[in-house]
Amino acid sequence: MIKKIASWLHLWLGLVSGLVVFISLFAAAIFVWQEEWTNAWHHDKIYVPAVGKKEISIDSLLVQAQRAEPNKDITYVTRPHDPEKAIVFDVVKPNPDPVWYYYHSAYLLNEQIYVDRYTGKVLGIIDNRSELIWQIYALHTSLLLKYEIGHYIVGAATMIIFIMTVTGIILWWPKNKAALKQRLWFRWKSTTRWRRKNYDLHNIGGMYTWIFILFFAATGLVWTFDWWEKGIYRLLGETPEKMFAEPKVKEETVHAYTYESLLKTATDRVPGWISAGLTLREAKTDSAQSLFCVVRYNTHSAWDEWDEHLYNSKSGRRYYSMTQSQKLVGEKWRTSNYAMHTGSIYGIPTKILATLVALFCAFLPVSGFLIWWGRKRKARKPAY
Repeated sequence: MIKKIASWLHLWLGLVSGLVVFISLFAAAIFVWQEEWTNAWHHDKIYVPAVGKKEISIDSLLVQAQRAEPNKDITYVTRPHDPEKAIVFDVVKPNPDPVWYYYHSAYLLNEQIYVDRYTGKVLGIIDNRSELIWQIYALHTSLLLKYEIGHYIVGAATMIIFIMTVTGIILWWPKNKAALKQRLWFRWKSTTRWRRKNYDLHNIGGMYTWIFILFFAATGLVWTFDWWEKGIYRLLGETPEKMFAEPKVKEETVHAYTYESLLKTATDRVPGWISAGLTLREAKTDSAQSLFCVVRYNTHSAWDEWDEHLYNSKSGRRYYSMTQSQKLVGEKWRTSNYAMHTGSIYGIPTKILATLVALFCAFLPVSGFLIWWGRKRKARKPAY
């Protein structure tokens, strides 16, 4: 009875979600390599021509970036620790009224300005709205639809993947030891037909990858359903309302400071830092703003590690800090979730794993459809 219900769910949920799963997961397998793709495609922008003896301050480099993009508000700066990489300034302006059918309309501006940290020369500007890799990202997360629409469709398909993984294990489960041997590995011969190979790949491959499929589905659902995110917090023994309880910025007396000094104060606390980023103050408001600073590093703790600091935009005073060691388990998980989901958490090995799992997930609805269609055609054949 249980297997009959599982079979019905597995079939119809697969037919309903198959196309979405194929498109989203195939795109995911490509986007895993976003950093490598971008570094190779835009090498002359991302890397400086020559490493100099002394770096120019962030504030001076900001002036050069603003000259390259006049009348545009620069919102963020990233300083890689790697001396061969350029300083990156972001120009991001979300579209308050995007159209429903295409990711490109989500932002009015989404550019990155690369500036040589030694000479101040602008090496180039990347418009992420027209970058193929970010179109692939939008395909994975929202099917190139408006995010508020598309990500719920992808989220629903991801939830179906979660359910189908469970029903798949139920259907795979053998009745006895003899059946178990046949379901642990491929017993193909030269005469084995492609339909049998397809069936074995679907069933045996699914058995060996189910735990990874559940993991990537669970980490992906965080961006769609708040109740799922809160559920994981509770599973980790945390209270969702207490996560990332940051104090609000207050009005303070204006004092002179530099962005260079804010970044240096943050990075001096972490000798082995990898990169540091800082939001820049909005010029169109006189109110105090929170300047969010992130310092990333890697001590091989199994988490995606970074410290965060909040500075007051009027005084430059750091009024809040949370280091990696101060984070609760739920906060460590949440700040590592993106790296876990994309496979970048442990570098190339986990990226390869994420790519293979995503490709196999994209293959499953195709192979499942072929199994169903083959059985349907066989049932229709007249008996002679």
